[in-house]
Amino acid sequence: MSQLLTLIWLKWSLFRNSLRSSKAVANRIATVFGMLAALALALLVALGLGVGAYLLTSPDMGSARIHAQGGAAPALPSAEFIFFSILALCYLLWSTLPLSIGSSRQFDPGNLLLYPVSLSKLFALDFISEVASLQSVFAIPAILALGIGAGLAQRNVAGGLLIALVAAVFGLALSKWISISVGSLIRKRRTRGETLLALLGVIAGLGGALFGQIAPVLFRHAESITALRWTPPGAIAYALTHGLRDGNAIGYTLALLAISAYTAILIAIAYWLSRRAILGGGRPARARVKSVVLDSGAYTGWEIPLLPPALSAVVEKELRYLMRNAQVRTLTLAPLIILVVRFMNRRRFGQSSPFATEFSKYAEGLMATLGVLYVFLILGGLFGNQFALDHAGMRTLILSPVERKNILMGKNIAMSTLALVFSGGLLLVNELVFRDLTLNALLFTVLSFSIFVSLMSVVGNSISIRFPKRMRFGKRLNSSGVAGLLMVLTIFVLTLAPLAATAAGYVAQSLLIEYVTLAVLAALSLTFYLFVIDSQGDTLQRRELEILEAVNDPGNE
Repeated sequence: MSQLLTLIWLKWSLFRNSLRSSKAVANRIATVFGMLAALALALLVALGLGVGAYLLTSPDMGSARIHAQGGAAPALPSAEFIFFSILALCYLLWSTLPLSIGSSRQFDPGNLLLYPVSLSKLFALDFISEVASLQSVFAIPAILALGIGAGLAQRNVAGGLLIALVAAVFGLALSKWISISVGSLIRKRRTRGETLLALLGVIAGLGGALFGQIAPVLFRHAESITALRWTPPGAIAYALTHGLRDGNAIGYTLALLAISAYTAILIAIAYWLSRRAILGGGRPARARVKSVVLDSGAYTGWEIPLLPPALSAVVEKELRYLMRNAQVRTLTLAPLIILVVRFMNRRRFGQSSPFATEFSKYAEGLMATLGVLYVFLILGGLFGNQFALDHAGMRTLILSPVERKNILMGKNIAMSTLALVFSGGLLLVNELVFRDLTLNALLFTVLSFSIFVSLMSVVGNSISIRFPKRMRFGKRLNSSGVAGLLMVLTIFVLTLAPLAATAAGYVAQSLLIEYVTLAVLAALSLTFYLFVIDSQGDTLQRRELEILEAVNDPGNE
């Protein structure tokens, strides 16, 4: 116990020492502010779930009593089915985020292995810190609220709280197992591992997107929930709805033992994977045969038309960095999630009121534009941290005789190219599936893309220069707290341009006014970018040494 307390004191001391600079304080404040906002929302949702759990399981007001009285809600599913659905959604959240955005951090004790502290204690401390992850902040209050609400309704608060705590620990174990498995996958077989990770991330994201779509199907088969009591959410739902009743202690005990066994198995597997990855194990790696590459001449680099050689070299470097980065590969298929959601709701989109029919004449390109905006949303972490991939290469940029504004423009061109590829692929698949992309909608989307690229580049340059952070895949955040908060706000601001143009066209009852308004906004955005890029280059020159220190310092994470 003394060693564990020492480790906690050490983490607190490191946290306190990291607040010596005003920039670190601002980052911490922004991170804490974002986490408090997420926690407030989570507590609000948990309060509603707790009240609902009390009403569903109360002997006087429960769904079973409504069915017994033959009330007006005979189609209401059982309380066990509702609990199962809520718990399954919570565990889906725990599974989706580590796979789709790498939000859970992998176990990496680092230099702590030099001290006489066992690996199991280091793993226990890392496991406890998983409570502070984004998915845990939302899921844990919801599960505890279900347990307390069901316990109060059935006069067994201790039993409800106990099963809820074990259910929360199971969620933490599930998230930790997935994050460690993902890290091991990338570490062992890099290219194949990253490709498989991209597929798993999309599958997880599709699972979250489709959960609400398949709810009506599950609703029609609610009575078959008894066949799923062997699963973790099924065992917990049974314990909260039936096990807390008087005379059903055996069923409660069996459910508690089942979920405890699931939790113990996941923790054991996660610890074994961590130990194997850190200390070594398994079959010895085969010796790789080094191939000798003969130099056939001086490498001249890419010659991109219309770009000067210095700017072309920066663009080439950035594009090569992006093509071999693990996080970019995992984001490749992510934009397809929004198409799946639209496909599942295609019938709902067909039903419209007279106002919606009239407004749709001027909102023809909004659907495709929202898809493009979603692309910028998933790329926001890269736009707002453009020096994250440089690491030691930042020293080369400092020593190179390249104008600093050309460095920023090269990074902006590379990121814009990546966004263009993602957006083009999204629109191509949309056209193949729905065949509703007209020339007017395409023009609307292209003009909106111009606005998004210009403004995202301006904001991204400012944030990247002032709040740089070293990027490592698998960490909870690859941008500072201030950067993440500002990029989220920027995404919301970007929606105003296409909405304003659509509103102008609707008010004037003229498509010409709509597209002229959007074209003017695009021209103003590009002009604004060209106006500020020189001053941003000067700012980069003044702060380049700070950026070099930030992207090369492992302790900055």
